[in-house]
Amino acid sequence: MRTTKPFAAAGLLLVLALTGCVHQPSPPRVQHVTFGGELWSASQGQAGVLFQDWAQATAVPGGSLWTFGDTFIGQPHARQAPRNADITGMIGNTIAFLPAGETNLPPRLQYLTNTLGQATNPLTLWPEESAATQRIWPLGSISVSERCYLFYSMIEKTAGPGPWNFRGTGAGLAVANQPRATFTRLRPDGHWRFPVQPAQVVRVGDWLYLYEISSAPKGLILASVPAKQIEQPTAYEFLTGQGWSTNRAQVKIILRAAYGQVSVVWNARLRRYLLATSSDAAHPQEIQLRLARQPEGPWSEPARIAVPGLAGKKTNLIYCAFLHPELSDAAELHYVATFCRVLAGEWDLSNPEWLTFTLLP
Repeated sequence: MRTTKPFAAAGLLLVLALTGCVHQPSPPRVQHVTFGGELWSASQGQAGVLFQDWAQATAVPGGSLWTFGDTFIGQPHARQAPRNADITGMIGNTIAFLPAGETNLPPRLQYLTNTLGQATNPLTLWPEESAATQRIWPLGSISVSERCYLFYSMIEKTAGPGPWNFRGTGAGLAVANQPRATFTRLRPDGHWRFPVQPAQVVRVGDWLYLYEISSAPKGLILASVPAKQIEQPTAYEFLTGQGWSTNRAQVKIILRAAYGQVSVVWNARLRRYLLATSSDAAHPQEIQLRLARQPEGPWSEPARIAVPGLAGKKTNLIYCAFLHPELSDAAELHYVATFCRVLAGEWDLSNPEWLTFTLLP
């Protein structure tokens, strides 16, 4: 158990929040929302990227590391949007680097590529794993002591039809000495599984806070680990109703209305954490924003941003809503975010899209 805590009363705060005894912050006030279109640009085309999702970024030395999930590769035609007919293969995940100060939209990303100049997978399967049935998706990432850490989800293909035939079998952690490089999957004590599957990792002092959308119990949960012990699975603790525990079975939900993915950043001007979540079945075409004074909450009621449809397409769900501090002006409360769509067609693919919004103080 930890002996020092940046939030010594975290357990008490959670108990009070669950019983309604802690004041809930007011929701964020959003203005000037602008939708900007797809992230796909010449930099993707040069790396042979046609379609991809996820599009999360984290600060690393010299810039930011962007991670992507399923990436369909091929050779796009010059000056034409990517088409399914151009697809020659699929990679479970890809990464790219964006130098500090590059704030153009869409961003000019520098992909990790193979000898042919085509985007390649930063994570490799072990000999006992099968490329026919298994692939790896990215989770949250963080830079610690100038090393880049990437959590990942191991995915197993199932017998169902279409692109959604998969299930998760566990989460692991990989590391690289520089952002645009092949990552080494860790196997402490011979085991690759880590106890948490974080969509977001936030550093506060010497501690890392890891946010996971849990299926059991259902909702957002919070784990923590000393930054210097990130490679040790036994060092991870979970926030419970009484404090912190290494026993995941005791974890308590800090936000039930959290679905898909979650993105969390600190805003010094507001002195609040800003959280973005993806849509749920009841509100399938929106992005939700919330505020909290502490990493564990309590979280405000949501401010809802309605996402417009695409001409000639039907959007079933918005997912992978991520905030991008590296492209934003947090001091002016001006943010850039990205999101992805699940389209109605079985193989109707798309790319992440970006939007900007401003918060009122």
